[in-house]
Amino acid sequence: MSGIYTFFGVDHKCGTSMLCQSIAELISKEMPDWKILVIHTEGAPGTDYAAGAKESMERIRPELAEGLVDIQDIMARSKWQNNLYLISGADPLEGDGKYHPNLSDHLLRQLKGCFDLILCDSGSQIDHGLALGSLFASDGIFLVMIQAESAIRRFERLLPLYHKLNVATLGCLINRFQDKNPYTVGYLRERLDRFAGDFYTVGESSLGMVAEAEGRSLIHYRDKVFGKDVCSAANLILSDIGAAPIGERVKNPWNLLKFRNTSKIEC
Repeated sequence: MSGIYTFFGVDHKCGTSMLCQSIAELISKEMPDWKILVIHTEGAPGTDYAAGAKESMERIRPELAEGLVDIQDIMARSKWQNNLYLISGADPLEGDGKYHPNLSDHLLRQLKGCFDLILCDSGSQIDHGLALGSLFASDGIFLVMIQAESAIRRFERLLPLYHKLNVATLGCLINRFQDKNPYTVGYLRERLDRFAGDFYTVGESSLGMVAEAEGRSLIHYRDKVFGKDVCSAANLILSDIGAAPIGERVKNPWNLLKFRNTSKIEC
């Protein structure tokens, strides 16, 4: 039992990296016997909340190009904390940023046999080779958006491409969700009616700026709303992979309420 799951941002600054890493850290804590990899298949390192990460796509790139990938060596170099492994993305300061989709696609398929779960942070550049490769290799995909006009317009513009690539097989996460924001879930559902997937909300945390300043994922700060929603997003992945949800393993205060699947809510 293993799987590859990708988080792809509808627009820039939707908090895709924070969500991906928070979910990975939560699952790694609840599943100590699993080996879990976070890999940034994007045109940026993605290590704002992961100090000490040693492995990167830039370092692996020559091995991929030559077809001389040593998976066990990559595993050893990517070990980060306990059962959590991390590979940073393509740093534009270290390379030209040009990657063929086959590079990340082939790498992920080879790594899949070595990890119980792989979570990809694929940024928001749909035309980036690493991002495309991770979308092709994924068993499930979450789109990530926020309640903002720029994100909605980009969502509308890219919907035909999302359909063509079969993006968002697990639905769309509305990150930093605010109940009083005029862009209600009902409004988003109506405006994005061509999107067939479900919408889920991940509540905004007042500790977001603290987490960014301290370089840690939000899951460390025990925000009840954020923690509950992240736990439920994690359970969507665990259910898809065929594993029991977190709430059935241990009593967890973050799992007392169900995930807010609000795709059916009216305006």
